[in-house]
Amino acid sequence: MLSYRRYDDPVQISEYVVSRPRYPQKLFGIILEYTRQQAMRCKSGNFPLAVDVGCGPGLMSTSFLAPHFDKVLRIDISEAQIAEANANKEYDNIEYKVAHAESMPVEDKSVTLVQVATALHWLDHEKFYRECDRVLVAGGVIAAFSHYPDIQVIDHPNKDHLTRILREIQEKITSNENPEYLLPNKYAAEYYKDPCLQIPYSDTQRYDDILHPLHTTIAGIHRYYMTITCVRKFISSNEDRKTWWKDIFDRIMEAYRTDNSESPLTITFKAFLLMGRKPTRSN
Repeated sequence: MLSYRRYDDPVQISEYVVSRPRYPQKLFGIILEYTRQQAMRCKSGNFPLAVDVGCGPGLMSTSFLAPHFDKVLRIDISEAQIAEANANKEYDNIEYKVAHAESMPVEDKSVTLVQVATALHWLDHEKFYRECDRVLVAGGVIAAFSHYPDIQVIDHPNKDHLTRILREIQEKITSNENPEYLLPNKYAAEYYKDPCLQIPYSDTQRYDDILHPLHTTIAGIHRYYMTITCVRKFISSNEDRKTWWKDIFDRIMEAYRTDNSESPLTITFKAFLLMGRKPTRSN
């Protein structure tokens, strides 16, 4: 199962939908090309079934999976997340269910692709990979990816100063001072390089440093950080941290030379991707 329930608050989920960066099309193209190499298609020309694990409010499969699969099953343990996803549903071939990653509601050897976006680090990895092996067809693919702020402001004359201030945020929220910064957060910060996260197939591929921009505003950066549970709880835990947080954004406004919190700001994110293919024959 998803080991931690992080997003059950409807208000936070709505902010998540608005404030989180979308993954670059390049990443999905890599996944699709890897899947095409051995997976069998239906008469429709599509692949039969994909499962989007830990799907959250519906930011991934609507733009990528649906056009290439006859059916996409999206699962999450949060009823609130699934409700939000249903509200944003754009394709008739997508179905949403409340379910655990380690117990997918599908038949053995029925799935071509198991996709897990921004969620692998929260799973029971051994059980999840065993469940993937159960549901995947021969030649089926696991694609697990996430992203992490690269913390580089671009397209602003004072970008270096702004970058330094934003990096102060990252250093503080990932330090030992933050008891909400848990081991799964560290897995993501280390770009899924921990041995326990590696896909247990011989045919694997890894992609790092897929850079993509988040076009937002100063207030948007604030909203983005507040969608991260370990940040929100850390900031709200005492008055000193609330004061520090306000001071940080006052300094950002000053460095930007603006009084408008909706002034545009662009920072880079780094996406990373693990893929593995189930063997086409038993060893």
